[in-house]
Amino acid sequence: MGASVKPKAKRGRPLKPLITKEAAVDAAIVLVEQEGIDSLSVQGVARAMGVTAPSLYYHFKDKDELLQLVARALLHEVGAEGGDVSGWKERAIALAVATRRTILRHPNAAPLMLRYFPRNVMLGAYEATLAICPYPSEHHMAILEALEKITYGASLFAAAAEAHHIPAMPVFDANRFPKLAEALAKAPEDEALFVETLELMFDGFEARYGTKKRKSK
Repeated sequence: MGASVKPKAKRGRPLKPLITKEAAVDAAIVLVEQEGIDSLSVQGVARAMGVTAPSLYYHFKDKDELLQLVARALLHEVGAEGGDVSGWKERAIALAVATRRTILRHPNAAPLMLRYFPRNVMLGAYEATLAICPYPSEHHMAILEALEKITYGASLFAAAAEAHHIPAMPVFDANRFPKLAEALAKAPEDEALFVETLELMFDGFEARYGTKKRKSK
């Protein structure tokens, strides 16, 4: 008879949960969405992952690093949703809409994007936007400033209302404020209003920096 062969031991589950920065960031986002931003701590994330806080600190030097990576993860969601759209205006609007959608998906985490805005991650997006911008380079920083501030300002404002369960516009007496009541009644809904605001801004770019303006000088 041949020598008996011992059966290979079955590979079981690891005794300890696998800790990665990506898993910790995902757990942090879930924790913030469930319990609010004030609940976020390395200890809380460790509990959610079923690990000890010291083992998590091995991967993060402090809470700030974890928060920065959460903001970065949200920004990467924007890139994944933005898609590949040709045309300068179309691309800028698509990215702005994707940004707003991402922030509204994570309204409790939205303040992290303001506090830990990862500009180093945005450098490539800035360059790609300016590479196809039809206006003179001396106006590029003003254009970037306008695009960034209206996108994040509008998105964070809407997220704050969502996170605190309050309407963006309070209930008011239409007889006292008839023009405002009429404007709200005739305004597009939600995202469509945001896009219309962007379109208005692009009309402003063209009026101030466009071909007709340059020829008139």
